[in-house]
Amino acid sequence: MAEGHAIGLHGLTHRRAFEMDRSTWRNSLRDGKALLEDLTGTPVKGYRAPEWSLRGAAADWWQDLPGLGFRFDSSRVPLAVIGDTSWPRRPHLLAKGLWELPPPVMWSGPPRSPLWGWGLRVLPFGLVRRALETLAEADAGTPLVLHPWELDEGQPDLPVASFGHRFAHSAGLQGHGAHLRDLFAGFRLTTLEAWVEAQ
Repeated sequence: MAEGHAIGLHGLTHRRAFEMDRSTWRNSLRDGKALLEDLTGTPVKGYRAPEWSLRGAAADWWQDLPGLGFRFDSSRVPLAVIGDTSWPRRPHLLAKGLWELPPPVMWSGPPRSPLWGWGLRVLPFGLVRRALETLAEADAGTPLVLHPWELDEGQPDLPVASFGHRFAHSAGLQGHGAHLRDLFAGFRLTTLEAWVEAQ
């Protein structure tokens, strides 16, 4: 935080929202937010459900977030399988004081690809760089998603996972740290909290 970072809540157990009942989910957010605020001494304003799981039975649970003290959410992906292609691709107000900041996707589709994870790792550099430049020029308030394990080239295989999960966790890992440095060179990044406060 002293270096400009901000802390958001991603859950206490990485359990997907729609696998819980709404009360259990609410309690987990309340407890997780309180724990992070106690540890950091700063307010926690952002939330992202594990695996973007405010979908299916949990699609309207975002309505609980303002009452829990959150200012923005990034749990709704405009992609098939893990979201809904009809959802907006750019930041928008879900309710007064609550912004939805969807992760970026390539193309209006189909096809449509995530501009994070395996998308950043395997799509052509020039294509991804142009997409990022377009977002930056629009001051789009789009979250950039990076899991720490994506910088671990020696992570173990996932032999019992589905093909999709194995691909998402292994494709393009070799040299990804250097690739990211080149990809983001020259961009001015800010926190999602700062972007929301500026709106």
